[in-house]
Amino acid sequence: MRHKVDSVELLAPAVVKGKNGGSVMISCKYNPVYRNNTKYWCKGKMYELCKIVVKTPRNRPNQRITIADDKDAGVIIVTMTSLTKNDAGQYWCVISTSGRNVHAGVKLLISRAGIPTVTPITTAATNSTLIHSDTW
Repeated sequence: MRHKVDSVELLAPAVVKGKNGGSVMISCKYNPVYRNNTKYWCKGKMYELCKIVVKTPRNRPNQRITIADDKDAGVIIVTMTSLTKNDAGQYWCVISTSGRNVHAGVKLLISRAGIPTVTPITTAATNSTLIHSDTW
């Protein structure tokens, strides 16, 4: 059964990848009925126990993480800068409601910046393995 996009309450990317020292922008699309609700970004393995990182309409003071609510487009935009390995983990886009909050999980993966990507390549002719690097 197909659902119209308008019937989806909240859509978020399942996995977002960032680099150590870099930045990511995560967009969570929501149903227009939630235009005036408070939105927040929280971190934790389980939604019920997650810790709020930033929240609308008053963005908590945080030098590296911001949240914006584009009410016309129906999108929550979270920007995280100067990423560190400690930023990796499970996050949640959340819309506060009078009943059960609407939430969608986003897993953030952080890779080390500046490390060459090494890919083993097996050649059929010799059945030997070569090492290939994108940065050499």
